[in-house]
Amino acid sequence: MLALLLAAGAATAAVPEGPRLAVVKLSPKRFELLNVNPSGGDPVLLAGGGRNAKPLVEFFSPVGWSADGSQIAFTGILGFKNGDDHEPIRRLFTVGADGRGMRAIRGTNGATGPVFAPDGHTIAFTRFIDREEPTTVGGKPRKEFHGASIWIIDLLTGAQRQLTPWQDGLYYTASSFSPDGATLLATYEGPLVSEAEPVALQVDGSGSRRIVNDGFSPVYSPEGGHKIAFVRRIQEYGKDRGEDTDLFVINTDGTELRRITRTPGRSELFPSWDAGGNRLAYIRFSAAGTEAAAFGAGDALMEVNADGTCPTKVLSSPHAAFYTPAWQPGGGRGTRPIEC
Repeated sequence: MLALLLAAGAATAAVPEGPRLAVVKLSPKRFELLNVNPSGGDPVLLAGGGRNAKPLVEFFSPVGWSADGSQIAFTGILGFKNGDDHEPIRRLFTVGADGRGMRAIRGTNGATGPVFAPDGHTIAFTRFIDREEPTTVGGKPRKEFHGASIWIIDLLTGAQRQLTPWQDGLYYTASSFSPDGATLLATYEGPLVSEAEPVALQVDGSGSRRIVNDGFSPVYSPEGGHKIAFVRRIQEYGKDRGEDTDLFVINTDGTELRRITRTPGRSELFPSWDAGGNRLAYIRFSAAGTEAAAFGAGDALMEVNADGTCPTKVLSSPHAAFYTPAWQPGGGRGTRPIEC
């Protein structure tokens, strides 16, 4: 069962109806997970706050909505381990769309990147191991180990199972369930490929298939999941190529690849479909000319039509960074296409 009921200490009013968007905002003194409208207004605090808030919201870890839009799962930081690297102590949490009823998910220490399944009680997540010193992985001693594995937990029973194996140098990171819950999109990185690849994993463990041979952070579209948005590193922007990324959309069968953004000197990350499949939200990072910019200050929460038209800036601040947007799913929460 879910455990450790925490005081939300946040919004007391109900969330306004209509399309809503979760986004992590990082400013010099605050780490906040917010629920905003499509224009970035009417903010509702879901989690975080000042630096002493517990848990802190891990800003670079994607967040995930339940299919009915009533809950959101996120990665929280409860503190930091002793040692030179000050490794964060992570755990997964859920919270209501109005900021109430925050709960820690038992047995998810060290987990990150929660992804709700359509059934509303199953969550996929990723565990990372990055050790230069001797450690134990899967019950076996290792001299050192670097890798990531996907796990699935049932919130009703607490039962967990491992979906992808532990192997040194092998990284699987979860990102999106298909609308029927049968497959899970993930990013695959390993010794047999030169670039990260989007893959579709069978949730029953029966196999996987590659979607396209270069990209990461794949997410299914709603309304049947016939399309997949993902991020790709761009190799055409001059001396510093590889630092820039753009958004792409492809059919689930690997056909009709479409480039959605084209932004030399900028990087796009964290694509998310709105409930109607008309728009994508994402973060556009500016070139990191200063230390503040390197952490995202001056970036922008963006929206664009699913065909790549009308990219629109929603939120931006020279003193704040935005991360991991996620459209709230559910009936009546779809948006119309942006008018240029």
